[in-house]
Amino acid sequence: MRQPRIKLDDQNTWHHCYNRVVGISADRPFGKSEKEQFVRILKRVSRLYTVRVVAYQVMSNHFHLLLYAPVEMPDTEVTCRRFTRFHYGKRSLRPDSAACRAWQGRCRDVSWFMRHLQHLYTAWYNRTRTCQRRGSLWAGRFKNTILEDGLAVWSCWKYIENNPVRAHMVENAADYRFSSYGAWCQSGRHPFEHDIKNILLPLMEMLFGLRTVASIRVCMKQALDAKGAQEELRSGFSLTVQRRVRHWTDGLVIGSDLFVREVMRRYQLAPVVARHRLARTDDSDTLSAWRRIRLIVPG
Repeated sequence: MRQPRIKLDDQNTWHHCYNRVVGISADRPFGKSEKEQFVRILKRVSRLYTVRVVAYQVMSNHFHLLLYAPVEMPDTEVTCRRFTRFHYGKRSLRPDSAACRAWQGRCRDVSWFMRHLQHLYTAWYNRTRTCQRRGSLWAGRFKNTILEDGLAVWSCWKYIENNPVRAHMVENAADYRFSSYGAWCQSGRHPFEHDIKNILLPLMEMLFGLRTVASIRVCMKQALDAKGAQEELRSGFSLTVQRRVRHWTDGLVIGSDLFVREVMRRYQLAPVVARHRLARTDDSDTLSAWRRIRLIVPG
């Protein structure tokens, strides 16, 4: 039976969203043009929704997104303006209409954001194949992990950006251009710099005292440095560079013990939550995940 998706609609929420294409793990349907188109559609969808994109990673058969869903709904004027711009002026909303009120709620909803993104990309993908293709492109509904504001967001961001290194596609994450960090390093500007400045910078100042977007990139560079990460791996302090850690895709909720249990009490009986044994992530002794999940070591 399908479980209800965990969303915290009464507060600002960080999400790690992830999905892969249908088929076996050896399928690699996304080449350079497919990855570029995914990023273009992601940028277009972000102009309609108030869900903010902080990081993305487009791989050969799956993607990762780090998203921020604000609790506030946009006002009617902003909603109508975003809707009209998204449809290139061909469609519009009346500010006093039921449709406008519906889109006010949808604009900050991560489920609508992901549904729209995946639908548009699937339609483009099926339409542009040499052999006619129909049906779903994705293996199932997307997964989302709720992240506590703070260290959990920073650790997940590093995990997302380091995907091509773990997959042995590049030696340094900066060399992979189909990710937010790679595009940032190669162009000198983050693809979603406005969101980095307004949403992530206050968090990074709280964590590390960083006050500029440029200083965030330096901090990420140090965290993703291949040589330093390898030395850390050999010293036994971290496993996240060479191993794919499923906490970030299957952990449901990641953060402090208190945060994880408070979130899960909304979806589980209190006695079940109280006796559930949380899993520790490899990044920090202070981060826990709801599910207990084994590590997968690539062969």
